[in-house]
Amino acid sequence: MTSIPPAASPVDLGAVRALMISHVDNAGVSRLKVVPGRKIESAARSGSTVSLSVALLLAIDDHVCRTDELDSTVGDLRGIPDLGAAALIDPIAGLAWAPSDLHALDGSPHPACSRSLLKRLGREAEADGLHFTIGLEMEFTLFTGSADAPVLAHFGPGYGARPFLELETWHLDVMRGLDQAGVPIEQMHPEFGAGQVEVSFAPRDPVRAVDDYMLARHVITRLSAAHGLLVSFQPVASTATCSNGCHIHFSARREGVNVFHDPAGSWGMSDEGGHMIAGVLAHMRESTALLGGSTLSFERLQPHNWSGAAICWGVGNREVAVRLMPGYAGLEATQSNVEVKCADPAANLYLAVATVIASALDGVRTKAPLPEPVNVDPELLTEAERAAAGVTAFPADLGQALDLLEKSTYLREAFGSVLLDAYVAVRRHDAATYGALPVDEAAALIRWKL
Repeated sequence: MTSIPPAASPVDLGAVRALMISHVDNAGVSRLKVVPGRKIESAARSGSTVSLSVALLLAIDDHVCRTDELDSTVGDLRGIPDLGAAALIDPIAGLAWAPSDLHALDGSPHPACSRSLLKRLGREAEADGLHFTIGLEMEFTLFTGSADAPVLAHFGPGYGARPFLELETWHLDVMRGLDQAGVPIEQMHPEFGAGQVEVSFAPRDPVRAVDDYMLARHVITRLSAAHGLLVSFQPVASTATCSNGCHIHFSARREGVNVFHDPAGSWGMSDEGGHMIAGVLAHMRESTALLGGSTLSFERLQPHNWSGAAICWGVGNREVAVRLMPGYAGLEATQSNVEVKCADPAANLYLAVATVIASALDGVRTKAPLPEPVNVDPELLTEAERAAAGVTAFPADLGQALDLLEKSTYLREAFGSVLLDAYVAVRRHDAATYGALPVDEAAALIRWKL
């Protein structure tokens, strides 16, 4: 196997007793190997062994899937930790974490590695003269009690001071833990639903933004356990409260200029910004399974849920899938961005962000025409008005979404068949196993899996 030169680490490796080396698989699960401190440099050169099945073919319940290209019983990969993105989670315990890229034994990135895909798309954008930044908003649900009998950890009111103060120590420990790990958060608050919390992350380069998100999930899970709390990142953690999203904010700059701010342009943005939104919309039905991917994702995509349940766009509209968010007065050039509201935490976020970037780039390359914005709740429109505005519906369930994804010529070309087929195989197991169950039963079975 070809040796991989290790990246310089921001962490003092001499202080690390154990390194979590993780990757995100096609079920959206973070899988890992843990190496002792003395093995870190060796792992950075030649990786940790990851069976092909664990890397790419395990479903949410650990059922082993297969494709024509990938045999679940044959083959090994190497998880190469990116020490340049390593973080010290606990300096006293000496616990650190690093994301990894999946490599074949010849040293080349494996064609189904989602993190490598996102890196490649970032390079393609830069070659086209565009620099993307990504900001993520994470929603999750906190519980007290036991895994078998969970109780929502707070009961609102939404965005209220009371649920913050009731869980003040936990909130402050999480903020401190994320800061210690180098994860820049913008804000944190109790969300609308009982037990629900949201954390917003600072915009970063695409790969680093998702790295931050995955690291934050580990930090939050670890600190919640220390406080006697349980945390679920499922889109529907409980039918007794609101669903969880993972909103993807993106902006792009050409020659340092934000394409989503142009006072002389239509709707206050450049034509290029409009093409990007149009590209995301054009590919949204066929990419729905990549933006969520759980059977529970489709329970979330309901009207009047602020989940962006209609495929259309608007300015500041929380009921559309894609919304333009102009910046604050005087800061528009810095802050203006686009939010993809329909994504959720069941996704592999490397793939979800890759989907948004690939679709936006296709919009620019094809000069996709932007429809008129929808600046009311789409459910208030008549069928004729919806048709005139180009409003379309999401697939009804995961099975339909996977059918569209599997037939997508564009996404198959952008992602490669090896990755796309492995993803579809894993998510079809989810659809077959949980799709016909009542929502509360499905939620209970997979509540703690992410």
